[in-house]
Amino acid sequence: MQIYYLGPKGTFSYLASQKFVNQNQIQHYDFIPKANLYEVIKYVSQDTASIGIVPIENSIEGTINIVADSLAQQNVYAHGELHLDIDFALYGKAGSQISDIKKVYSIAPAISQTSNYIMKHQFDYDYVDSTVKGLDMINDHIGAIAPLASGNDYDFEILDTHIQDFAHNATRFLIIKNHDNFDSNTNTSMFLITPKYDKPGLLASILNTFALFNINLSWIESRPLKTKLGQYHFFVQADAPISQDVKKVITILNTLDFETKLIGSFYK
Repeated sequence: MQIYYLGPKGTFSYLASQKFVNQNQIQHYDFIPKANLYEVIKYVSQDTASIGIVPIENSIEGTINIVADSLAQQNVYAHGELHLDIDFALYGKAGSQISDIKKVYSIAPAISQTSNYIMKHQFDYDYVDSTVKGLDMINDHIGAIAPLASGNDYDFEILDTHIQDFAHNATRFLIIKNHDNFDSNTNTSMFLITPKYDKPGLLASILNTFALFNINLSWIESRPLKTKLGQYHFFVQADAPISQDVKKVITILNTLDFETKLIGSFYK
């Protein structure tokens, strides 16, 4: 099995991939790092024998838009999920002190999730494609914000730990594949719901239809259709398998002039 993830080794995506392998007791696999999420999704969409581990939602930053958009636009589907606790550390050259650091590098969500710490120390900051790539920028006065657990793989010193703004920080990852042959033994479903035209109460219509059958929605997100300002489609994750009740919901939504596409089904 080929497992694509946002590299290099040591990123949160790498740690999530390790967790996936260990939880599922997978014996034969190859970790294949990619430089950005676009590439992860591209390679998975073209490779039937592979999977991708991609972040979809962070407890602080919210939805990862590129992944949500890919579920709507690319040939990828969600076949599972896992949660990973997010713990950041400040890295520098061996022998450095925090007071030596004038600037830090990391991926944009990591900068956002440690913004209070950055402001407290009056660091300048800039962005790289992954948390671990920030380590390449380290010098006498430059540090990197990277996963606490990644320090075992690189020869840099941890200058400070647990530097995220909120202690209870976690990211939800999806396991994506390029087909919709879902396992029938699942208990959650993910849908893309697109209105055929704009009208008042679109979101209310969706919510009320699921509520009619007492189906809880654990994730609701809107994203632009990218056709015209003010037009959106909606992502919903229902805590229910593809049952008769869910099929009735889809039928009702279709009669209300929504297009409904199943983009994920897995055991939660």
